[in-house]
Amino acid sequence: MESGKSVYIAATLASILISLVLYFQGKRDTAIFVGLWAPTILNLGQSLVDDE
Repeated sequence: MESGKSVYIAATLASILISLVLYFQGKRDTAIFVGLWAPTILNLGQSLVDDE
């Protein structure tokens, strides 16, 4: 079960890092869009891990 949580946490951190890279490249709208993935990924992960 811990490995399941770590996958979603890693995906969340990757989303935040990608968002930061896009922001500093000047692609602000895309960075905001990708940045909004983080809470969605965490919520999905929590839902799926709780079902197990």
